Amino acid sequence: MNDEVISLGQVLSILRKHLIMLIAMTCIGGVFAAAITYLIMQPKYESTAMILVNREQTTQAGQYNDLQTDLQMINTYKDILTKDVVMKTVHANLTKQGVVVGSDSQLTNEVSVTNNQNSQVMSVTAKADDPYTARSIANETVKVFREKITSIMTNAKNVSIISRGTLNKNAVSPRKGINILIGLFAGLTIGILFTFLRELTDRTVKNTEFIANTLDLPLLGTITDIDPKNIKLGTNGTKSRL
Repeated sequence: MNDEVISLGQVLSILRKHLIMLIAMTCIGGVFAAAITYLIMQPKYESTAMILVNREQTTQAGQYNDLQTDLQMINTYKDILTKDVVMKTVHANLTKQGVVVGSDSQLTNEVSVTNNQNSQVMSVTAKADDPYTARSIANETVKVFREKITSIMTNAKNVSIISRGTLNKNAVSPRKGINILIGLFAGLTIGILFTFLRELTDRTVKNTEFIANTLDLPLLGTITDIDPKNIKLGTNGTKSRL
């Protein structure tokens, strides 16, 4: 049994045959993605405040050792900052201010802490459904952390706020353009898969080569298509009488 090989020309021919359907499926995918992005997905806004972990030095000899100590302490600070000891107070303070932030666990999930390698600066980023809430969360978090850390760690007197969170009215998610492109691509992909599935399951005879080569049957004859306009009733060009 010989394996059937589909050439690139056949693939392009199949795609051209179903071009209208492919365009329709692509448009449907884009419209569906746009509907989800604009009507269902909730925009998210971010605000970032920065904390510096540093201490003043009186002698140059101790600067290197204290710098290494501060860098090692940053990981500890990052863990403490998102724990209940800080976040519960942040939640209580924001509630008193009239800022709606959900539960303690929801608030914790909206706060992230990052820092670059060998950097003494920690970035505290808050995410919320509106930019004003995001700014309030970021600023209250760094404020409470700075107040709490000295009582949690008696030697932690080297934390200072160097940048408060700013108001950013540009949503960071969803990424509308990317979502629509993904929808267009998904629609096109589904259309292509459906096209080839339809071709593979189509058992109709489309040409004489299939009968002679694939089925190995003799070709007895063919019937050509005749335009109805060219069909005349009767003989010798005269119309038959009823």
